[in-house]
Amino acid sequence: MTDREPLHKEGESGAQPVSPPRPTPLEEIIRRLRGIGAFEPMGMIINASLDLSQRLSNLLLMVMRLLEAERGSIMLLDEKREELEVMVSYGLSEGARSSRVRLGEGIAGWVAAHREPLILHDVVRDDRFRGSDPQVRSALAIPLMAEDRLVGVLNVSTMQERRFTSEDLLYLSAFAELGALMVENAVLYERIRSRQRELEKELSLASRIQQSIVAKHVPCAAVKLMARLMPASAVGGDFYSVIPLAKDSRFCFYCSPRIQDRCQKLRSEFCPNKFGVVIGDVANKGLPAALIMAVLTTSLYELGKSHVSPKIILSEANHTFRRCFHESQYNFATLFYGFFDGNTRCFTYSKAGHDAPLLIRRRDGRIEPLEAEGYPLGLREDGEFEERSVTLEKGDRVILFTDGLTGALNAAGEIFGRQRFLEFVHSHLHRDLEIMVDHLVDEIMLFTGDSPQPDDIAVMVMELEEEYDLTMTIGTDVREIRSVITNVLETLGELGSEESMALRLCLEEVIHNAMEHGNEHDASKKIYITLKREDDRAFIKVRDEGPGFDHEEVMRRNMEEGRDLLSVRGRGLWIVRHYAEGLSFNREGNEVTLILRL
Repeated sequence: MTDREPLHKEGESGAQPVSPPRPTPLEEIIRRLRGIGAFEPMGMIINASLDLSQRLSNLLLMVMRLLEAERGSIMLLDEKREELEVMVSYGLSEGARSSRVRLGEGIAGWVAAHREPLILHDVVRDDRFRGSDPQVRSALAIPLMAEDRLVGVLNVSTMQERRFTSEDLLYLSAFAELGALMVENAVLYERIRSRQRELEKELSLASRIQQSIVAKHVPCAAVKLMARLMPASAVGGDFYSVIPLAKDSRFCFYCSPRIQDRCQKLRSEFCPNKFGVVIGDVANKGLPAALIMAVLTTSLYELGKSHVSPKIILSEANHTFRRCFHESQYNFATLFYGFFDGNTRCFTYSKAGHDAPLLIRRRDGRIEPLEAEGYPLGLREDGEFEERSVTLEKGDRVILFTDGLTGALNAAGEIFGRQRFLEFVHSHLHRDLEIMVDHLVDEIMLFTGDSPQPDDIAVMVMELEEEYDLTMTIGTDVREIRSVITNVLETLGELGSEESMALRLCLEEVIHNAMEHGNEHDASKKIYITLKREDDRAFIKVRDEGPGFDHEEVMRRNMEEGRDLLSVRGRGLWIVRHYAEGLSFNREGNEVTLILRL
């Protein structure tokens, strides 16, 4: 209530302007509030949950107790419909609680339209009275104003002989200001929450897009790869990716005629034996870094499709980075790019200021950092990138990572550190690759605990499983199956008619089901096939890019119910079990190994 607000007092003689009541001394207001025990409820109002309805309900109870009113309501303005709607009430009939009042109509509508309070001493006789209870004697209504904007109306009424006074209005005005403030804060809070939900939705979408940009399926079936990306926020600037070499690249002609002929029979657009791997870290983190990461990944993908030299690829990426982001505050990024040739088992790499990956030798457990000179992207026109090569052997692993891994912090301010990382690697030399990566993520999370993650973390581990007699990568296209079977038969040499028929039936069934049930006919997903002959047996692995399934649970359930092991998932038929000497799955259930006796 302010001096500029007109005040009306109404009774049987109609509306008559009256002067604002003489202000009650603050001590008198405090004394009255203390006398009715109002300070505890006031605390309830202030400390209530952010739920607007609950807070206004507490406020209304406080007002009714202070003014000894039997009924009360707080109505909020619906600006679009220009109506008042009851938000909270006490003592009203069900019809009154659900009613809506247009501006200018009824007592509350008049107060809202005129932005003035009313004291009514003979409510029932007032032309604006819309109620049905003739027992109402006196009523008091005051607009809820947020600065100059109406947000609602506060109403109280009594059926007793007493009449509301100007002093009561003075008390009510203080609560009206508090109620208006609650409503305004609730509106602002809801706007902030709505915007936050929109941002969270956009960040979630950005995160999914970022994850879709990252590729971790290797075209070379002889190489196994596991990777994890843990951004400090919804999206980040750390990234990794597998970059295949286009099959029509001029570098394919360096392969032997036999290998070239085999590749040409396949419909895949990429080379099945050569590919690049990249891991990088854009300066800073968050959405700006993620946008730069997306541009870099796309650029590297296009460069990697037609080049095999990591030095050339990083040089071109450096030019792109300087051209696109020279005005950005995130004006540099570290990168490591390696190119693997499955025919020679040679791993060629270059580094742009990135942490050196670790090469773990299977035969003796030795750990070799893959060092090379080179400036981060964006710092210099000439990055002076150095190119080096190593030859991988069966079981060798290469661990690529970003500095967020070694720089992870715990609550005591200690960093995870390179030494702790090396100790972890030593303790997992002979563990399965999937288990190793899972344990590494768990180790970091246990170390950091509830401490906020200061930087993005990316880790990629590739392992040369073994030397195969044949490796192939095909698309999810049933027309590829004939080429696969032809290549397998040519590699194995002369087979008897029964052996040849068994191999055709088993291989066609397994590949077809990998396409149908594993990749779900998704043309963008690949099938990876390897063949190794040992004495009188052929070991054939078929891996898809699907999510896999719990084969142990399916086996247990089907054995209990007397059904075929694979019929539910469709990853094989009784033909495969009949002709194959052995049939097994990997942990995920997206790779099957066939053992056929020759």
